[in-house]
This record gives sequence, structure tokens and C-alpha cells, in this order.
Amino acid sequence: MAKYIDVCMFPINKKYLANYKKTTTKIGKLLLKHGALSSSDFVADDKNATKDLFPQVIKVKTGEVIIIAMAEFKSKAHREKVFKSFQKDPATMKVMMDTKMDEKRMIMGGFKGIVSL
Repeated sequence: MAKYIDVCMFPINKKYLANYKKTTTKIGKLLLKHGALSSSDFVADDKNATKDLFPQVIKVKTGEVIIIAMAEFKSKAHREKVFKSFQKDPATMKVMMDTKMDEKRMIMGGFKGIVSL
């Protein structure tokens, strides 16, 4: 069965990257606690991701890197259930305040799986 993923892409200042890793680990653990199948974060490191399309879309500034955060779910309905529970958890808001990200330059959305090998 193909799964469902939720993806966020945003810039973050390189000087906050170590702090972001600690914070996103906490966020990932909270997502897993509330039922997500997995949680992963990635930092852009090749020309296509750092010099071409992505930086233009999210207006990357000097000293910033692009992060992609992804959480996996059984289905869209499962994602909605997990996020509802996740957002009600008092620990969530406390952790989210530490991310140092500019939400105005964040791109996010859900994707339904079509092939899973």
C-alpha cells in the first residue's frame, strides 16, 4: 500500500542548524508518539537544490540553507488524526517555538503515494 507524506521546505540560517537538529529531533519524537510512521529532515547540498529552483521559490538569503522535513503516515486521514493529536499536546507548542524558521517562506503540503517498492 502506498503511504502519505507531509513535506515542509524552508530556509534556516546556518548558525541555527545545530539547534534546529536538536529541536526537530524533539518534534519528530512527538510526531512518532502521536502515530506518525516516520519523521526525517534533510539539508540541501547539491547545485540543483542550493543554486537553482528551490532558493528562488523560498527566497534563500546569504548564510541560509534549505531544509526539507518529512513525516510519513498510513493515509491522509491518518495524517489528520496524528496532527490533531500532535497540535493538542502542550509539548508541541513549546518545542515549535525553538525552531528559528521563517514560516512566511515555508512551503508545505501532503503527498499521496502512488508507487512504493
